[in-house]
Amino acid sequence: MMKKVIMLLAVVCTVNSLAVRAESIATFSGKKFSATIEEQCAEANLSCDKVWLTSTSLKTHQSIKLKGETINVNCPDVCDFRGYRFTNGDYEYAFYPGGKDISSWDYIITKNDRVIAQDHGVMK
Repeated sequence: MMKKVIMLLAVVCTVNSLAVRAESIATFSGKKFSATIEEQCAEANLSCDKVWLTSTSLKTHQSIKLKGETINVNCPDVCDFRGYRFTNGDYEYAFYPGGKDISSWDYIITKNDRVIAQDHGVMK
């Protein structure tokens, strides 16, 4: 009987931990860059600082991996999602929805608030 209770508790704890955390992976495909964005936050939480980017230049094949966050406005009242932001020193890598089509996104890389690269592509 005790083994069944312990096994039941282990299953309940595992299911609860899966329900609290949701992992989503999105891929960006543009003409200059490809990127993967992995988000690990509570399912109902729009604001998230556990977001990882792997970005690759299609020209040089160089990659960078960064930790970042979601971009939101009007928090904590409504918290409208506006994209993703990743920083590396003076550099910022940001993704913004870029059109009427929900899969259309802009990828903008800045250094000291000056645009040094940008791409438009599809996020899936």
